[in-house]
Order: sequence, then structure tokens, then C-alpha cells
Amino acid sequence: MKHFKKILKNSFIMSIFSILSLCVVGYINYITENQIKNQKEQEKKMFIQQVIPYSIYNTYKEEKYLVSNELLGDFKKHNLWLLFHDKIAKIAIVESTAPDGYSGSIYILVAAYLNGKIIGVRVLSHKETPGIGDKIDISISNWITKFKNLSVINEKDNNVLLKKYGGQIDQFTGATITPQAVTNAIKRTVIFVKKIPLIFDLKR
Repeated sequence: MKHFKKILKNSFIMSIFSILSLCVVGYINYITENQIKNQKEQEKKMFIQQVIPYSIYNTYKEEKYLVSNELLGDFKKHNLWLLFHDKIAKIAIVESTAPDGYSGSIYILVAAYLNGKIIGVRVLSHKETPGIGDKIDISISNWITKFKNLSVINEKDNNVLLKKYGGQIDQFTGATITPQAVTNAIKRTVIFVKKIPLIFDLKR
């Protein structure tokens, strides 16, 4: 009987220890996930500040939405910020995806006027080849800034295309897939931006 009680006691202690361990691991995971989430949100704010002049962003009213559209590269929910001036939406900031990058999906942030003029673009994350495809990253080169002030008229417009296809954007030496994927994604995203007046009530 004593032996049985000892086994029962040890089992109870081990059970309590296991539960406490699971609680600690769960808490650490919760804290870590929140830290990662907060870090990503801070990075997005940093990128938004890079693509939108402070003089504009500070004076426009912002409204945030979640949108899903094939023009954004997939059917996942993407963040969309509309900036209002004098109670009318003027600018859109959209998260989008280039699903056909060389090493996987490339996630971008595009800011544009609703008439299709690009204000700025940044790559949020990617897995492209270091030294070749990673030139899309603003920390590596200024290639992504070449889209600023370009406009997209419609799907057939050649303005936002690589030069080899009749556009104004340079490709990289030794790399075509990556810049083409990003360029095409930017063009599709701006086309989506131009369709926003058909989707949202733009007056407040």
C-alpha cells in the first residue's frame, strides 16, 4: 500500500510539473508571437513612412481595411489603408504579393494615388538570392525607388514593365525572374487601386 501511495504521489507531482511546464512554454510562445507581431507592425509603419511623405501622411485621415482580390497576387486578406483629404479618399497604401518570385512569394507595399500614379513602393519580405535577386530590397539597392511617379493607365499600359518588354524598369544583371515578378505585382496592385472607387464609398 505504501509503495502504491508513493507511486501515486510521484505521478501526481510529475503531472503537476508537466502542466506547469506546458503553461510556461505556452506563455513564452504567447509572448514571442506578440513580440514578432509587434515587430512586424513596427516594420510596416516604417515602410509606410518611407513611401508616404510625412507632410501628406500627417495631414490626411487614415482608414484601414482588409481586402481580398486576385490583383493582389492571391486570395488572402491584405491590409489596405485609405488616406482621406477634405473627406475624400485620395491615396491608397496596399500590401500585395508577387507569387512568382524566384525563391517564393515576395511581399510588397505599394502607395499610389487613386488615379494610378505611384507614390512609392517597398518590399516587405522576400527569400530571393543574395547578391542577385535581393536588389529589390531597399537596404541593398535603390532599384525599388524607380517606380516612384510612374503611372499605370490600364492593363495594356507598358509604362510599368521591364525595359526588355518595352517599359521603363531595368532588370538585374543575371536575374530576370525577380524584377519581373515584382514589377508585374506592382502594376497589378496599382490597377487594383484604380478600381477602389468602384468598391468603396470614398466620401466621408
